[in-house]
Amino acid sequence: MSEFTTGVLYPRKYETKALPYLQEARKPYFHKNLNEEWNVFFLQDEWIETAETLQFLLELSSKYVPLMWFHDAEDSGWGFRLFDGGAEVTSATISYSLDIEMAEAEMLRRYPDMDLSEEILHNDEVRVEYEDVLDQVVHSERFRQEVLKGISRFRPQAFSRIIGQKQIQQLRSLFDVNLLADFDEDTGSSLLYDSVDLFKEILGIEEMIWVNYTYLASGGRESGMA
Repeated sequence: MSEFTTGVLYPRKYETKALPYLQEARKPYFHKNLNEEWNVFFLQDEWIETAETLQFLLELSSKYVPLMWFHDAEDSGWGFRLFDGGAEVTSATISYSLDIEMAEAEMLRRYPDMDLSEEILHNDEVRVEYEDVLDQVVHSERFRQEVLKGISRFRPQAFSRIIGQKQIQQLRSLFDVNLLADFDEDTGSSLLYDSVDLFKEILGIEEMIWVNYTYLASGGRESGMA
């Protein structure tokens, strides 16, 4: 089973403002102390899919409580949305499957009637061509531009109420598209896949792992949280 983590984090110093608002809202939620610096709450609408949930977060952030919705799905990618002063002030999304999606789209453009997954498994010639297309994709300007789309709304200074200038500079370096879209020729590794761990380390939220509303509602308990 792949990791799926999502929750809304805020600095613990704002707990006396956030908790009463959560309790008055009469929404199903779980609230946890993540560590000495951060609290986190988990909403039933885990992906902020409804206008009601979005409005709830905007209103709470207008009470001078900065909120960061964070998600990490091991198979597909991770991201965040930061709310402060009643507005969404910055966000970013990193996709782990972008290169594969682009390579598959190119193969299907060439061979529209092909069952690509079957042919890659059983046809050596197709598999070699697919791997060549994948290599071309990750070195292309178009791939870099697609990565850039996911971080185009990233504003490091929007974090100034919750972290220090050193951490803000570290975030600025992390979200450099030239680094995120770069692949190590020898190992095939990319910062793209390590970026979520670096992000959590910079903010001090390493405990945000393998936890979400559904898991907690089923009786699960994250041992790293109070």
